[in-house]
Amino acid sequence: MRCLLVVLALGLAAGCSRGQSREAPDGKPSPTLRLAVVTDLKGYLEPCGCTSRPLGGIDRLAAQIRALRGSSVPLVVLMAGDLFFDTDALEPTRVDQANRNASTLLEILDRLEVDVALPGRRDRAQPREQIARLQTASEFPWLAMKKGDTEVVRIKAGGLRVAVVGARPGAERDVVMAAVGTAQAKTDLTIALVYGSRRDANRIGAIDGVDFVVHGGLDQDAPVPPHRAGDAWVLHAGRQGQGLTVIDVYRKTDEAFTDLSDWSRKERIRQLDAQITDLSGKISEWERSEVDPADLRAQSDRLAELKTQREALNGPPPSTQGNAFDAKWVELPKEAPTDEEVTRLMREHDKAVNQANREAFADLAPRALGPDDIAYVGSAACGTCHNPAYVWWQSHPHGHAYLTLQTRNKEFNLDCVGCHVTGYDQPGGSTVTHNLDGALVNVGCESCHGPGAAHTENPEIGMVADAPESTCLPCHNEEHSDQFDYDTYRKTLIVPGHGLPPAQP
Repeated sequence: MRCLLVVLALGLAAGCSRGQSREAPDGKPSPTLRLAVVTDLKGYLEPCGCTSRPLGGIDRLAAQIRALRGSSVPLVVLMAGDLFFDTDALEPTRVDQANRNASTLLEILDRLEVDVALPGRRDRAQPREQIARLQTASEFPWLAMKKGDTEVVRIKAGGLRVAVVGARPGAERDVVMAAVGTAQAKTDLTIALVYGSRRDANRIGAIDGVDFVVHGGLDQDAPVPPHRAGDAWVLHAGRQGQGLTVIDVYRKTDEAFTDLSDWSRKERIRQLDAQITDLSGKISEWERSEVDPADLRAQSDRLAELKTQREALNGPPPSTQGNAFDAKWVELPKEAPTDEEVTRLMREHDKAVNQANREAFADLAPRALGPDDIAYVGSAACGTCHNPAYVWWQSHPHGHAYLTLQTRNKEFNLDCVGCHVTGYDQPGGSTVTHNLDGALVNVGCESCHGPGAAHTENPEIGMVADAPESTCLPCHNEEHSDQFDYDTYRKTLIVPGHGLPPAQP
């Protein structure tokens, strides 16, 4: 275990040469410092485009950070959690694509002038030489890359001396405390980057001298509003780059910070409303039963206190005379602005991955048929006898699913192709590059009804008439098809010519 002190002078990149304006254009006091926090990026350059409302995209994140840098308020960009990889152990066939993805992501993060990062478990689990290559190429420091490490980086931003402490599971509390003590020397603000559980984040936050904790490794989609741990405030920003948490810091004294965030207030209102509704219902039941009157009074008093707390939240915000902060969650929907240069790098990356996979998997033939397996034949073979259904399918999104990849140079992308072709990785089916010369591109008839070679040779041999939900779920899952409901979706497929008699002319 060691405590490594790294002194970093970030000059103009961190905004230390900028003057601090006393008042923002809207009349509010100008923050002393602004933090942009990203957690658990997990290597995501962009979201799957098949969801109802795709969130994220490194080009959208870049646009937000560049806009923040354009402000007069000094900005510090912090990242914690799994940054470059979303799994501990990569399948051999995925290593090249994943490494290319990590390299492109690192290039973009360097362009964004990230100040400090604490990589997560999945990053550290990759082969040592790969991680060493990325770390060497990085223009920003990576903290606590060895088990038990606790490191400190110093940043000067807008006249503030900021110390960033990195800690990961396994770091002894006394070692972290020593690092925080070191960080506090000649420091105005101490921030801990932590990877681990809620308990880990709260444990570090409870150390005297820590002002904020950036919590990576929580591994949940939704960001968590700031919550208190000791005198520190724990910050989180969701995962996969779906958004970022922006914190305006108002530092005036050496005291603990007060949370002014409307985000936190609304979350607390939600929690109190749920508690009040639940307790009110229970009290109503207890009043109709034989409950000890003293216990009933105690619960009624508790309900009154909850209502008092709820009412107080409708009042004026806390005073800003002392140290305070205002945290906001900035979501990155499809319509959010993008950084054109980063978008260009992403599209170049897509083309490079597509070409590399085309060559790497050129000889990857479909799995051989076993004695009980049936070969795939393609949807056109079905159209001979089932023409109304075939014509309907051609106009359905399943019928041109492959084209959506081709237009984005992703038809050989391992993260996409399996859900846009028929019989992927099945005996006699398709692979990354082999699809019966185009017969198995798109989500064809056999994706739902099973391979059709036997049926085309002998129509008396039946096929699956009604695909079960389990057939759909490998692709229609939460990440790729967030609004999927089997019963609702099935009804849209039962139409004239497909499940119903053809419409009469």
